[in-house]
Amino acid sequence: MIDSPQEALSNLVLFQLLSPELKRLAAECFVPQSFTFGSDVVSEGDEATAFYVIVAGRAQVIKRGRDGEELVLNTLHPGDNFGKRALVENAKRNATVRAISDLEVYKLDRQVFQTLIRNHPEIKAYFDLQIKHRSLHDFFRLYTPFAKLPVPALTLLLQELEPVTIKKGELVICQGDPSGPMYIVEEGRLRAFIKINEQRQYRNDLHKGDFFGEVSLFKNTPRTASVEAISACRLLRLTPETFHKLVTDYPDFKEQIAARIAQYDYKLNANVPTDFGEEMLPANVTVDDDVSPHQVDQQSATRERLGPFATPEGRFVKGGKRLRQFPHVFQIDVMDSGAACLAMICQHFDLNVSLGRIRQLIHTGQKGSNLRSICRGAEEVGLAARSVQTTTQYLSEMPLPAIVHTTGNQWMVLFDVERKWISVSDPSQGLDRISRAEFEAQWSGYAILFDYVKEVARPKPEAETPRRRKIGFRWMWPFFRPLAGSMLKALVLAIIISAMEMLRPIFSQIIVDRVLVGQDRDLLQVIIYAMAGVLIFNLVAIAVQRYLLAFIAVRFDASTLDYITRKLLALPMTYFNTRRAGDIQRRLLGMKQVREFLVASVSSGITNATQLTASLVLMFIYSSKLALVFIALVPIYMLMMRVSQKRLRPIFNELEDAQGKYQSHQIEAIKGIETIKALSAESKLRELMLNQFHALSRQQFKAYLTSMYYDGAVSATIYVSLMLFLAIGAVEVLEGRMTIGALMAFNFLIALANGPIKELLRIWDGYQTVSVLLNRLDDIFDQEPEQGHDHARLVPVKRLEGAVSLRDVGFQYGGAESPKILDGITFEIPAGKLVAVVGRSGSGKTTFIKCLAGLLEPTAGTIYFDGMELKTLNYRDLRRQIGFVLQDNYLFNDTIARNIGYGDDEPDMDRVIWAARAANVHQFAERLPAGYETKVGESGLTLSGGQKQRIAIARALYCQPPILIFDEATSALDTESEKVIKENMEKLLQGRTSFVIAHRLSTIRNADVILVLEKGRLAEYGSHDELMKQQGLYYYLQSQQLGFE
Repeated sequence: MIDSPQEALSNLVLFQLLSPELKRLAAECFVPQSFTFGSDVVSEGDEATAFYVIVAGRAQVIKRGRDGEELVLNTLHPGDNFGKRALVENAKRNATVRAISDLEVYKLDRQVFQTLIRNHPEIKAYFDLQIKHRSLHDFFRLYTPFAKLPVPALTLLLQELEPVTIKKGELVICQGDPSGPMYIVEEGRLRAFIKINEQRQYRNDLHKGDFFGEVSLFKNTPRTASVEAISACRLLRLTPETFHKLVTDYPDFKEQIAARIAQYDYKLNANVPTDFGEEMLPANVTVDDDVSPHQVDQQSATRERLGPFATPEGRFVKGGKRLRQFPHVFQIDVMDSGAACLAMICQHFDLNVSLGRIRQLIHTGQKGSNLRSICRGAEEVGLAARSVQTTTQYLSEMPLPAIVHTTGNQWMVLFDVERKWISVSDPSQGLDRISRAEFEAQWSGYAILFDYVKEVARPKPEAETPRRRKIGFRWMWPFFRPLAGSMLKALVLAIIISAMEMLRPIFSQIIVDRVLVGQDRDLLQVIIYAMAGVLIFNLVAIAVQRYLLAFIAVRFDASTLDYITRKLLALPMTYFNTRRAGDIQRRLLGMKQVREFLVASVSSGITNATQLTASLVLMFIYSSKLALVFIALVPIYMLMMRVSQKRLRPIFNELEDAQGKYQSHQIEAIKGIETIKALSAESKLRELMLNQFHALSRQQFKAYLTSMYYDGAVSATIYVSLMLFLAIGAVEVLEGRMTIGALMAFNFLIALANGPIKELLRIWDGYQTVSVLLNRLDDIFDQEPEQGHDHARLVPVKRLEGAVSLRDVGFQYGGAESPKILDGITFEIPAGKLVAVVGRSGSGKTTFIKCLAGLLEPTAGTIYFDGMELKTLNYRDLRRQIGFVLQDNYLFNDTIARNIGYGDDEPDMDRVIWAARAANVHQFAERLPAGYETKVGESGLTLSGGQKQRIAIARALYCQPPILIFDEATSALDTESEKVIKENMEKLLQGRTSFVIAHRLSTIRNADVILVLEKGRLAEYGSHDELMKQQGLYYYLQSQQLGFE
């Protein structure tokens, strides 16, 4: 405690230069001020107008970092001061000073101080030096690794740094020059490069906080690279003498420099352009221990011998043989382009890995994938991967195949380069050959190169890389097997109907050659009766066949829908988190189209194939010459099928993706209609939906137009074939080799054959759409179910005591480069304790409790229930032992009773009423006309938010679980309802382990244990009284009433 301004001034070095008289005058200029806990004394960005000395209490110096989060730079104690710059210049506060206890300060205004320095200029000079050191210290803390140096080393570094201004385009250091100063980038951007054969090869960009020039100083060698400013820069220069003194006297500094040098990897570093987005960060590649001139020379020699992308180990070398053919994998959704490309690469290297597995390895989300994740995924399956940035100049020397990045954040595989043409495998379009100019226009310059790892010359074991398998129609066979008898009957009827159709040309020939020529009326009567009999038989057969097909369709729909729903519900939450709702809905709707195609097309296809075969046989009987002419047209039809496969399937694939996207927006609009109405944003939504529909309609028009051209080509071919047969047939009749009746019969056969041909081509056309839908269904079958396929190894959970412990638990959405939502959480909770989880918004509370419930699997660490590891327990059994109330409570379209007892075929009404009373549902439910049988949900009674929340609480209590998890479960309740529930809950919580996320002090105060989360970490742990005594984050949250009462 400092009792007077004089005592405060006596401890300030900057005032020691003053005479006693001036010190007394200055002390009288200080004004005392007080601040409560959590108050900001000064705020970053505000005008600086005063200097402060702390008298009593503590304060933190806080600055916002690059990502916007608050970084604590320092803690100030009695005797510390801040705001020196405000006394000598007009400036903005570069940091916030916040009281972390009750705070007493002395304040000196700038105007008063200006009077002092006009008479004593030496004070201003000393102030300037102090301000410079403070500013550099803050810069080092935020942007460089030197902030952790010992105080003497950091002080020496700060004192000796010289500011240097560099213009854009100016060379700071040159390759081959003698060793010189080391530089730290304070502002601006620079680029390092080396020259090989008079050509620049760019290595890496340098940004704020980076440093360079240390290699030559540390190793006493010439500069190994040049550095050029690509914008105006401000640098801090460290002289060689100071550098060597720091290395000699301070091992920590030497260790940091050595570690930095060990990280250089000029040959593998993927350079990111200065204006490139976050998605294009370079891959995390392996590095060598050192970079030296000898190494650079070795790399140069390697490149001259093996190519510009080669490494000394002999990897990434362009092969001598061109790739004429390449495997293709269609993407399932637009975000799958990176995964589909890596799947093609795997097939090329004989690594059979499923697309679903690759999605998991590269952490494909709704925004797709990036360079780093694709490289890591490739390394996981046994490939060496290297991301590069290059130019079109080196395109012909690039080792192929390679994944290249194109405009629109999409990916494709480049597998052949010619002088004017480029061969690519586009996941959305298929194999394609495009002009080099077109490719260069859409290529971003980024590519991923691949090679085998030396230690891995073959695919990994099955357990590590599940074999890629194309599901196709195979999964449907078990559902067809019970219906095989009905299907066989339908097929037999189809064949009989086709055979009956073959009688029509025979009847025509008899009528022309025998009835008309011979004037045989009796024969005409017989033929008419025969034709009527055939017609009646066909009508009856067609009716029976359609009945059988309808029976098959209904049974098949029910069984396949149940199977797909079971598969879908068995998938982990990560599957649903990384896909749009519309895409999942389209997968389910697509199953109906697959069934319709399969049931109808199998029967129709066999019928038409039989009819075509019978027609061909009869054609040869009538005229082998005309029959051969008909067969000669088969290649034209085959060409049409090929064109259909190449052109129509990619179009249908894009159309399906556009429909999924549009449906996702429709679902979002319907769910958010209340917010849209409240914001009066109907016009904006209509415009957005119209734009989305226009995008969809363009795809539909493209698909319809292509299908129309295809159908037109088929019809034109059939019409030309009829003209051809009529001309040749007429010649045959004129020359006496055919009768007129035979010609008419043959033309009838042509019509009977062309019909099946057109129908078979239509089926083939439909198969292109169905293949896209099957590919999307494969996405469901290809995924690993939650907890794997073998649940026999899992421990059944009959009853839990309620003890919970976490050991170093962490969680991330995505790969290792993604931010940590939870990090290093460790604690133990005995059974029967009430645990409150508190923290600021975004601290990871909801993710934490979802991990506890097994809805999300921790990416690090282990969770234990009653000493048993969470991953070894059967999640379905476990979740029946946990009552879980989410933030957003969903009510199913059913009665109140069935919503409370959801999961049971017939809810136990005694337990329903018991849970309803505990959650204060009984009070309003019994007043409804239908009581607990009142239907709620989307098509039922509209309930308030509080009523929905009470039903959700009752649902959590229904199974009388030993563990309860409430995620702000009472936030929507009025005070009276909350009071009733709490009175009931106090009895219910006895003997149960409960985790409660809440902001209200009344909910938290009585907890046995309070967990305080901050940025995903467990910041504090203890009871309310214990945490209040610590006066830490929990105390701060309480005192500031951030969401508390």
